[in-house]
Amino acid sequence: MLGISRAAVWKQIQSLRQRGYEISASTRKGYRLAKKPDLLDADLIRSCLKTKWLGRDTRILAEVASTNEVALSLARDCPSGTVILAETQTKGRGRLSRSWASPPGGIWMSLILKLEMPLAHVYQINMAVAVAVCKAISSSLGLEAGIKWPNDLLIQERKICGILMEVSAQVDRLDYAVVGLGLNANNDPSDLPVEWKSTSLAAELGHDISRCVLICRILEEIEVALEKMGQQEIYEEWRSRSLTLKRQVRITSAAGDLEGEVVDLAEDGALLLLSGKEQKRILAGDCIHLRAAEAEQLDGEALEAEHYDRGDLGI
Repeated sequence: MLGISRAAVWKQIQSLRQRGYEISASTRKGYRLAKKPDLLDADLIRSCLKTKWLGRDTRILAEVASTNEVALSLARDCPSGTVILAETQTKGRGRLSRSWASPPGGIWMSLILKLEMPLAHVYQINMAVAVAVCKAISSSLGLEAGIKWPNDLLIQERKICGILMEVSAQVDRLDYAVVGLGLNANNDPSDLPVEWKSTSLAAELGHDISRCVLICRILEEIEVALEKMGQQEIYEEWRSRSLTLKRQVRITSAAGDLEGEVVDLAEDGALLLLSGKEQKRILAGDCIHLRAAEAEQLDGEALEAEHYDRGDLGI
C-alpha cells in the first residue's frame, strides 16, 4: 500500500526499537507494537491539544542544560505560546539559581509568553499558572494538589511541582516571560534529594501516566487561566488552594528570617505574616512550613512575650 520495500520497513522498525518501542515480529505476518516507551511525542501532543495558541509550536529535546535557558535564547524570535520540553535537564534551575534535579520521566517544560501587560502585573502569570496546573492534575488524575507560597505545588505535604518565571522587560512593560515547570510525573521520587520531601504523580497513583496527555491538559488550563488574568476568580482560586494560609511558617530572605502565622494572601501575591504583634507584608522569600512541634514552640514564645509585656511573670 505504501509502495516501500520490506527492507525499508525493517530499517524503520529498528529505528523505533532503538528509541525504546517494543515491537514483536512474526514471519509472513509482519510487525506488532507490543509496548510504547514513556517518550514525549510532539505529534501526539499537537494531535490532542485543544488550545488556540499555547503549545501550537512545541519543541522536544532529548537533553538540555535547562529548558528555561533554551526558551530564553529563542524567546525574541519565536511566537508567543512556544513550548520547550526535554526528557532530561543536566542543569535544571529553581529559584535563586538553585539546582533542580530532572531525571527521566518528569515533565520539564518552559513556556514563552509575550503578553501585553504592565510590569507591575507580572505576578498574575505565576498565580494563573499555579492554579492551572492544580486544576489539570485534579481533572485528569483525580489528585488534589495545593499551592505552597510562593511557587511550589504539593500533594499530601510533599513537593510535586516547582514553577520558575524569568522575564525580559522595559521600564514599565513586559517584553516576554519564560515560565518553567518542573513536574514529577513518572520519575521515581527516590532519585530526588531526600530533603526535598518530594513525590510524583506515578507514586501517588501507583501506576505511570501518559505525560503527553497531561501536558495537553496543563497547557489547556494555562491558556484559560491566562485569558482570565486580572479577574477576581483567579485570585480567589489561588488563595483557596493555598497550603500556606493560616500556617505557622519561617520566611527566609535577604533581610533575615521571620517566623509567624500567615494571616492572609494579598491580591498581588504578597504574604501577610503576623510576627509577634506586628503584621508584615512579604513579596519574596523562601517559605518553610513549620511542623506542629515547632509551631507550638513558636506560639509559646509569643505567649510568653505577651505576658512579659503585661508585666505578668507568673507563667
